[in-house]
Order: sequence, then structure tokens, then C-alpha cells
Amino acid sequence: MFDTNATVNNISNWANLEVKLPADLAKSLEAYEALRYVETGHEPVIDPTKLKASNVAVEVDKVAGELSVNAQREEAKRRLLAALGGKILREAGAAVPDLVEQLTPEFNTQAAKFKAAVAKLPYELTSEAIVASANPEVLAALGDAKQAGAYLRAVDQWVAGLTQLPAFAGVDVDAQPVLRILAPSTYKSLVNLLTAHNQPGKDELVVQVGAAYLAAARAGVEFRIADPREAAQLREKLEASRPAPKDVRYLDLTR
Repeated sequence: MFDTNATVNNISNWANLEVKLPADLAKSLEAYEALRYVETGHEPVIDPTKLKASNVAVEVDKVAGELSVNAQREEAKRRLLAALGGKILREAGAAVPDLVEQLTPEFNTQAAKFKAAVAKLPYELTSEAIVASANPEVLAALGDAKQAGAYLRAVDQWVAGLTQLPAFAGVDVDAQPVLRILAPSTYKSLVNLLTAHNQPGKDELVVQVGAAYLAAARAGVEFRIADPREAAQLREKLEASRPAPKDVRYLDLTR
């Protein structure tokens, strides 16, 4: 079930990633925003001091007429928002490949910056380790890792939000939390990334930098942007390559 209004709000924030939205989508978003602020009516003004036995029926008709118009305008606005919102969701889904292409150059730059910074950080990344290093270069690398990691996380969350579009209906976003911007080549690598992602009690610096990103950079895992369906397909591929348990691997399954 799609929350159209919330999803449209998210789409309107896509420009924060410094991408150019398709003209049709931009115009639809502009119209949707204007439509949301259209007034549909006001409460009827009722002055009981003017009510008399001779005019109460007329006053009832007057108030009823205003209420009826208000209700009709409210319903008209609701229907227009629903229709326009559906159009926006479809246009946004169609725009994803182009937006990924626009994002990729800066994404690659930030990923390279992140990996270069991580290479200069202590393996056990803690505040104590940073202080103990007494190395300005390490402190600068931490700043670079945080900055680049924030960009990577923004793109990661953008991809996660795409599952709210009809174009990606049915894709389980929770099944691929580390595959939206990372592309491990083996099942073991996937497990290592998931372990880093889910590990409780992580140091605050690891959380700020991004635990899965940190593990990926250290393991030489590829950074790239995948839409939700591509991430799900990679998960399926890696799951299919999962080694069989030792007690099953050597059974003669032809018997």
C-alpha cells in the first residue's frame, strides 16, 4: 500500500542530491504543491442572534448550501491529488535510470574519497584510537570519511525510498540493506557486510562513518548504485552461490 502524499514529499526532495528532474516530473510536482494549498471552503458563519421563527428554514438552507459546496470542493481536491500523485509516482519510477546516471560521477568521486580516507584510519576505529594516533593526517582522514560517508548514505537512502514507487512494487527493501550501493562478488562477502551492518554495540565513530561502508572499503568491495530490483537480483545471485553445508556437499544426489 503506497502512501502517495509521503512518497511525493520524498520525490520533491530528490533535487537535494543535485540531480535535474525530468521536466514533466518537475511540472507535476509544482502542480501538486499548488493543489495542496487550494482552499476548499470555510466554516459557515452562524449568528444565532439573527435567527427568528420566520427565517430559520431559510438559514438552514443557507448553511446546508455552504456545507455542500465545501464537501464537494474537498472531494474534488482529494480526487485531483490522488490522480496527480499517481502520475508523479509513475513519472518518478520512469526517471530512475536517468537519475542513477546523473548521480554516478559524483558517487564514484565520493566513494573513492571514502576508500582513500579509510585506508588512513586505524583498523579499530574508536575515539581513543584517533586520539592515540596523535596524527593530524588521521584526523583529516576521519573528517573525509565522515563527509563522503554522509553522501553515500544519502544515495543509499534514496535507493531505499524507491521501493515506495509502483515501478518497484513487491521488491523487499529489507532483504538487501547492504546491496543498494555495494556490490560484493561472493556470498561470504555479503555475509561479512551484513555482519558489519547488524553488529550491535558499534563504536559511535563506526556508526558515523557507516559500518557496512567501512567493511566494504577495507575488503575491496565495489561501490556502485543499484535500483531496488537490481539489488534484489544480486541478492538472489549471491544466495544461489552459497556453499552447501559440509554434510550435504558431498552426497551423491543422483541416487
